[in-house]
Amino acid sequence: MEQFRAIFNKVQDVARVVIGICMMVMMTVIFVQTLTRYVVFYSIPWSEELSRYLYVTLTLIGVNLAVTSKQLVRIDIIDQYLKGKNGLYLKMLRELLAVLITVVFFYSSFGMIDVSQYQTSPAMGLSMQVMYSILGIGFFLSALACIFEFYDACVALKNYQEHKE
Repeated sequence: MEQFRAIFNKVQDVARVVIGICMMVMMTVIFVQTLTRYVVFYSIPWSEELSRYLYVTLTLIGVNLAVTSKQLVRIDIIDQYLKGKNGLYLKMLRELLAVLITVVFFYSSFGMIDVSQYQTSPAMGLSMQVMYSILGIGFFLSALACIFEFYDACVALKNYQEHKE
C-alpha cells in the first residue's frame, strides 16, 4: 500500500503544478480581459469561458489535495464528542461514504464524456469531452484520496484495538 501511496503523492505533486498553472493563466486572462475592456474598449470573447473552465479544472483537480490534507468542511463538535473507538468508527464510516460518493461520480463521468462527444464550447470551440474528462480525472483522484483515508482509518482502529488489549 505504501508503494501506491508514494505514486499517488507524486501524482498529487503534478496536480499541484497543474493547479498553479491554471491559477496563473486564469489570473493573466482575467487581467488582460479587464485591461482590454476598460482601456482599449474591446472585450475578448473567449476570456470568460476560458477562465470558467480553468476555475473548474483547478477545483476538481484540487479536491483530492483537500481530502489528503483534511481541509474539507466537517462538524467538529461530533469529532470532539466521540472519542476512542467510536470516533474511529465514525471516521471509517465517513471515509467509506466519501469513497462511495466519489466512485459514483467518477463512474457517472463516463456517460457525460460519451454524450458530449459532439458538443463544443460556444466561444472557444473546445470539445466538451475535454471538460468532462477533467471531471472524471478529478473524481478519480478524489476517490483514490478517500480510499487512502479509509485505509488510514482502518489502520488507526486496528492500532487502537491492539493498544487497548
